[in-house]
Amino acid sequence: MFPSSLRRQARNLPALFSLTLLSALFVAAACAGARAQAIGANRGDVTGTGDRSAIQGHVVSPLGHLPGTRVRITLSSTNGGTHTAVADDDGNFTFNGLEPGPYDLVVDAGNEYETARESVFVEGEKPIYNVPVYLRLKPEANPALAGVPKPALDLFTKALDAERKNDNAKAASLLAEAVAQYPQFGLAHGELGMLYLKSGQVDKAVEEFKTAEKAMPDDPQVQMNYGLALLEKKDYAEAEKQFRRAAKRMGQSAQLHVYLGVAVMRQRGADPNEAQTKLAEAEKEFQQAIKLGGDPAGRAHYYLGGIYWSLHENKKAAEELELYLKQSPKAPDAEQVRATISKLRGGK
Repeated sequence: MFPSSLRRQARNLPALFSLTLLSALFVAAACAGARAQAIGANRGDVTGTGDRSAIQGHVVSPLGHLPGTRVRITLSSTNGGTHTAVADDDGNFTFNGLEPGPYDLVVDAGNEYETARESVFVEGEKPIYNVPVYLRLKPEANPALAGVPKPALDLFTKALDAERKNDNAKAASLLAEAVAQYPQFGLAHGELGMLYLKSGQVDKAVEEFKTAEKAMPDDPQVQMNYGLALLEKKDYAEAEKQFRRAAKRMGQSAQLHVYLGVAVMRQRGADPNEAQTKLAEAEKEFQQAIKLGGDPAGRAHYYLGGIYWSLHENKKAAEELELYLKQSPKAPDAEQVRATISKLRGGK
């Protein structure tokens, strides 16, 4: 999944993510206070308690306002059980007093929205984790479906049902039929683009996202997905443009900053001054992802390790890779990274 040399990666980064990870990141994607029924979720306190940490979340609706009913958040972990909170009128919620470890957030915003899920790995050294949750409308409540002919809409609904059943081939066929009937169907083009991307058909994915963006020019999720397809196509400059457009409305997404950092890093050329500038820009994006927290922060540590190694800052590179392993101890490349850390620390 990842190359054998992090130093080489900083110069010549290969394909970023496996298809499995793409699916996990984007199918669900798209983000003071709360009334809590359990562990330390409350309106005012957004700091950790003692040596413990806090998750501070913000729920964002694609409509620009939250639903009339309260947004309910459930926090679960293998160590601490299940706890609940309700977001305030601005979409804010907080869980305090959290021990280190993995946590899962499930956000229920009512009948008009898909259930949103986010994962956060809490490290003991970091007191606050900022977690944006970007809600996604159900098809029947989505204004982007206004004006779509019923036959095309029915095909779209059936395609989403097939996706939920992991029958992606059937879903792709139904979506292709839907856009053939109604070429301006932006949502269908976007869903079809994701299916093509997951199956490795990058050129087809790029074309579908390009069409989706024309139909929905202000949709940040489409811009982000389009950027990812361009990244996989190795069109790094155009990918950066799409990610920066998406960041105007999804700036609290740690995953987006990781993607943006990679797109920038891959543009470093032969000129030493240009390379240094690009690495500095990429470093800033990875650091922002870490600041925002969540699972993407681990991968940001990984890429920072590659940057620092390429700059011969071996101590900093080793520290970043150790943070990556702390968050992802069972990653497929864990043993390889441990061996790299040993070399960076002066081992054989």
